[in-house]
Amino acid sequence: MRKPPLAAISLFFVILVSMTPPARGRDVDSPLYRHLLDEAKSHLLARSQEVGSLIEPASLEARRDWVRDEIVKSFGGFPEKTPLNGKTLWTKSFDGYTVEGVIYESKPGLFVTANLYIPSSGTPPFPAILGPCGHSSIGKAADTYQSAWINLAKRGFVVLSFDPVGQGERMAYLDKEGKARYGPTTEHTMLGVQALLVGTNIARDFIWDGIRSIDYLVSRPEVDSERVGCTGNSGGGTQTSYFMAIDRRIAAAAPSCYITSLEKLYSTIGPQDAEQNFIGQTALGIDHADYVEACLPRPVLICAASDDFFDIDGTWATFREAKNFYQRYGIPERVDLIEAPDNHGFSKPRRTAVYHWMERWLMGGSDYKPEPETPLNQVEDLLCVDTGQVNLSIPGAKSLRDFYGEDARSLKEERRKKDVSRDVLHRELKRVIRLQETSSPIQWEREQEVVQSGAKKELLKTEIEPGWFLEGDLLKPEEISSGHVVLLLEDILTTPVATDKIVEKGIPVFTHYPRGLSAEDRLQGNSLYRYFGDYPLYFLALHLNRPLIGQRVGDVLACIDFLVDEFPGKEIRVISNGRAVPVALIAAVLDDRVSVVEAKGGLITWESIFEATFSRDCLSNVAPGILEVADLPDLVAAIQPRQVTLQSSLSPEGEVLEVEEAQTAYEAVLGEDFSRMKNLKFLGAESE
Repeated sequence: MRKPPLAAISLFFVILVSMTPPARGRDVDSPLYRHLLDEAKSHLLARSQEVGSLIEPASLEARRDWVRDEIVKSFGGFPEKTPLNGKTLWTKSFDGYTVEGVIYESKPGLFVTANLYIPSSGTPPFPAILGPCGHSSIGKAADTYQSAWINLAKRGFVVLSFDPVGQGERMAYLDKEGKARYGPTTEHTMLGVQALLVGTNIARDFIWDGIRSIDYLVSRPEVDSERVGCTGNSGGGTQTSYFMAIDRRIAAAAPSCYITSLEKLYSTIGPQDAEQNFIGQTALGIDHADYVEACLPRPVLICAASDDFFDIDGTWATFREAKNFYQRYGIPERVDLIEAPDNHGFSKPRRTAVYHWMERWLMGGSDYKPEPETPLNQVEDLLCVDTGQVNLSIPGAKSLRDFYGEDARSLKEERRKKDVSRDVLHRELKRVIRLQETSSPIQWEREQEVVQSGAKKELLKTEIEPGWFLEGDLLKPEEISSGHVVLLLEDILTTPVATDKIVEKGIPVFTHYPRGLSAEDRLQGNSLYRYFGDYPLYFLALHLNRPLIGQRVGDVLACIDFLVDEFPGKEIRVISNGRAVPVALIAAVLDDRVSVVEAKGGLITWESIFEATFSRDCLSNVAPGILEVADLPDLVAAIQPRQVTLQSSLSPEGEVLEVEEAQTAYEAVLGEDFSRMKNLKFLGAESE
């Protein structure tokens, strides 16, 4: 008697285990995050209503095609295909399968290291599986991935498993011993910052590696190009979701331990490392369900864990929507879900479900046998190059870090060639930071007034956008004896400015912490916080197509409006610290009423990030494509002839630069224009 499909058994079993609440990830919670989450929910609700209104097959197909096109458009499209130059480096035989160490170029000089598993018996051409790897430092050689690839090969599939960038043999950040400096998620986000600066998204390069890997796979004579599947777990589940939505050569897919819903993702652990985020995705109304629905009519198995940090309730919500989407097309059996009562990982229940799913759709049926005990291979036996790193073994090999650095240098040369008018620069800056300008006059509330050190202190606030209040403290001396007022932009990570000393000179001070830079907005979580700060907050803003630097600049311009009205005839002097420095510079470029800018402890240039061994807290102020318009020294040049003072400027690693180092960095960006910076002053850390 033939056994029932595993998917049917798993559906019954999940009803039993789902009564136990799954373990949740760390809640993401800050005032600004909650505000942006409300905005995200409104977009996702509108999306859900739109998808639910689609009935006719033609409208479902139109939605499918639109999703694919918008995802590709979000990162600027793909490069031209170039020769893969694929090579088999070695072949090793094992019980029931052989493995080849292969290498190919997804772009010229960008080598992809991979293992090709081939069945030892059977008649080619075989169906094939693309196996992207999750966030394992050893990439394709990780135990759970090996188990999947070996068992698929023994069941008659050719499997190509490749190292994603920043994993296995493709690390971009190596120490002197040739070992990886960082784990995959950290390296991905280091590179992700650079990708955003030059106007793309590291997700594009992950997807491009997948597309070129399929190109290589279908070029093999052992492979039936009409029967290609894809499966991966965690980060590999992310990649599987992308590949299946974008590349229609994938005939069946099974993403594992990734698919949830954006609402649940945002409400629990928040957005994750760089390649798992598309710019403007939520504003467009593209959710995880769209990855599945973009596969229509191809079959998709969603593999999930009860106790995953990717919320299981969101997984079920996505499954129900996608199942209904396929139902309206008349093929509901082509979407299914398995939930295993375990935690995050490519565990045996999910692997086994994948085998049966791929056999069903790519071989015409399955015997539904369980996974047997599987001897695994040593990591060293699966390496493609002798050093274990392509950049150390292959002359001329490049990493994404090299490509992004080349892009940054090209953009600098393009900026130097342009003779951009003030109006054009203003327009381009507003575009790239996605500035949302306020159309009506802002009404400020004065909540309290106290006397502090002989001065009056008021808390001012205004609802600058629905649900968000812009706040600041106004410290006003009893006698104003200065011709200017100070707008102080603080960062919780820096030492506060002694405002009482300024007020003693008869100067009013308005202190404002730009969004995400106050104590209540700074949370601590996993290791990514060490380098990137509140990355879930920053990525959520990018999902909404509202980079935080744009939100911050809008707030600062409103503060300047207030000071001009409150103190008519007074010059505006902006003092900024730390991560508030880029905000101050952009605001000063856009508003000529700022007469002086003093910046302390700010990043010296965005260009310097591309050469640094790491970057710290630079994600906070990234606007996608900002280097197409200006680097930080270009902003200072645009403020001239107004006075700008830079004190204790920082390298990307957070080290204070000597004055000569800061000047050299500026000259590297500005070239000959640096000599014309007459009203720019550099000060060292020892200056008062």
